[in-house]
Amino acid sequence: MKKILLSSLLASCIFTSGLFAEEFVLDKTHTNIGFKIKHLQISNVQGNFKEYNGAIDYDKASATFKKLEATMQVASINTDNRTRDDHLLQDDFFKVKQYPELTFVMKKYEKISNEKGKVSGVLTLAGVSKDIVLDADIGGIADFKGKEKLGFSLNGKIKRSDFNFAPNTSTITLGDDIHLNIEVEANAK
Repeated sequence: MKKILLSSLLASCIFTSGLFAEEFVLDKTHTNIGFKIKHLQISNVQGNFKEYNGAIDYDKASATFKKLEATMQVASINTDNRTRDDHLLQDDFFKVKQYPELTFVMKKYEKISNEKGKVSGVLTLAGVSKDIVLDADIGGIADFKGKEKLGFSLNGKIKRSDFNFAPNTSTITLGDDIHLNIEVEANAK
């Protein structure tokens, strides 16, 4: 009987551990989905995506993400140069007609401390899906006008060649490393 009660209690704890996560909605006025890449090996071109959505479940008691997903609309790319942005949408880069969205889905969150962690997940870029790891810096939770807000940053690096992205562009013209810098502020749902 004790074993049955203990097993039931343990199963209940495991089942309910995810129930304490709270859903957050992106505050798009305080969020930036950014990137940078070397141009001609001498400078960086920076950009971001203007249209995106995300799903965030964060357990503030354990300071861990339970769910982290994002979808960016590729056509919303912005590098502060409309001619370049239009070129990036073509088949030699993002192939926007065939792949209008760029997605990320978290598979695992590894907590290092209450302020730091590693987000492992799958990034899908121009039809190619690869596992990536992003460093997470948790700014914390703040109460703003009676509503909880969560702030965090995600940073990492991917290889253009891993995604077969712009395969006909030399690494002299366009670097192979794409640095990701994502700044997020989100409101409790």
